[in-house]
Order: sequence, then structure tokens, then C-alpha cells
Amino acid sequence: MSIDAKTVAELRRRTGLPMMKCKEALEAAGADLTLAEENLRKEGHKTIDKLKDREMKEGLVFIAESKGATAAVAVLCETDFVARSADVQQFGEMLAKGVLASAPSDQGAGDALHGLKLEDGRTVSAHLEDLVGKRIRENMKIGSFARFKPQPGGYVGLYVHHNRKIACLVDLEGKDVAASAAAKDLAKDIGMQIAFHSQLLALEPKELDAAWVAKEREIFLAQVQDMPEAKRAQIAEGKLAKRLKEVVLLDQPFLKDEKMSVKQRVEAVAKGAGTTLRVRRFARVGAGA
Repeated sequence: MSIDAKTVAELRRRTGLPMMKCKEALEAAGADLTLAEENLRKEGHKTIDKLKDREMKEGLVFIAESKGATAAVAVLCETDFVARSADVQQFGEMLAKGVLASAPSDQGAGDALHGLKLEDGRTVSAHLEDLVGKRIRENMKIGSFARFKPQPGGYVGLYVHHNRKIACLVDLEGKDVAASAAAKDLAKDIGMQIAFHSQLLALEPKELDAAWVAKEREIFLAQVQDMPEAKRAQIAEGKLAKRLKEVVLLDQPFLKDEKMSVKQRVEAVAKGAGTTLRVRRFARVGAGA
């Protein structure tokens, strides 16, 4: 059966698949363009099933900003080559805009975004199905996301690591924070701090899960069982205090001056600017990092 080049080209435009694959599909479908596309989509589903267990160690974060609000979302895949491909770049940029405009929550895992409709009217799930099944032929998913909108007078700072694999959002609030250059510099510095500490769990100690703290205490007590009984609890508590500094942002030594904590640095900047200032929340969005 003779299949004209125009029809093959149209099927390629719709599917993104190689010309030869499109020609074969049209021949199998008796030159029926719609049927050929449906059959290729079915094959795409099979491709997704075959790929779903492959590990995704690469990816990039995508950013969208508007009127002081910022969104960051991670797109994960198997190779850096695919992460930087035109198809994934276009999808990631559209996805970030969608998160900024209408994400179901301010922070979360990528699964929560599957039903989100993007600017072209298609859902995130439909885009992933198309990309994985017909275009990139790699396993792919959405990682974490965050969307922060500043409080009145507040400021949302953004730090993006040079490799575009980590983005950190810092939500500052206080009096005239948005107009303070010192506060904006602080937000960037804290964002950098967050980027280098992947184990962060909370802004301050009271936000930590009590069960998690109890388990950490139990572990440290087990580690000191060979020490004199009178000193065990004291040493274990010292180990726990050190561990908490690793996971609580405000208690960490400030990256640019470890003689002070992040909390003390915030207080110093506020005093120097003659304003009130506090970190309201933070987020770390990572792709393969």
C-alpha cells in the first residue's frame, strides 16, 4: 500500500515518532490516520509499562514568577540529555506556570499535580503519558513542588543552584521587607544554606515530629550503652542536640558566618535595617540532588 509523505508527516507531527515508525503504523492501519495514531498511543502505554521501574537520577527544576509569587517544580528522568531536551524544557516551563497559577496546595509531591490542567488545556498526566510513551522513551515523573506568595509587605526569595537541580524558596515576613535590600540578600543567603543541607526537616524545633525525635533519642542512647551509666543520658542528649541542628534550619550555623546561627543572622539583619523580620517558611525542590 502506498502511503503519501504528507500523511506520514502529519502523523509524525501528532506523535513525535520517527517517520519510518509512522509509515509502518499507517500501513498497518490501512492509511487511516486516526486509527494509526490510536494504535501508536496503545503502543505508548506498553512503553510506559516497560519503563516504569527504571530509576530516575537526573532532572531539572523549573521556575515561574509573577507579582512577587514564586513556584518551583522538579521534573525527573533517567538522563541529563533528556532533561535538557526541547520537549522536556517546554513541558517544564509550562508546568511551572501551571503550579504558580493553580497548584492544589503550596507544597507537595508531584503526584498531586497529575490532574492539573496546563495552559494548553491538557492535564499533567496526559503530558507525561505523551512524553514517556511517544517522545522521549525514558521513565519520567514530577518530583516535589512549592509555590509561595508573599504576605503584605513580605518577600519570597529564590535561590537556584547553578546546575538547575536544586531550587530553594524562602518566605520572609515583617515590616517593609520587600523594600529592604538587606532582607533580600538574607533570603538569597538562606536559600543557599538550604540548598547545601538536604536533611532539613523543619524551620524550628517545635515543628519536628515528636515520634521522630523520640526515635533519634533512642538511637543515641543505644550508641552509649558501653559508657558509664551516670553519663549515658547526658552524652545521648548532646548527640541529639547536634542532630537537631542538622535538621532545623534556624538552629543551624549560618553558612557565611558559622559563629552565629541562622536565627541570629535573621535577628541581626532585622536590627540593622530597623525593621521586624522573620522566616515564615521555606522549601527545597530537588531533581536528582
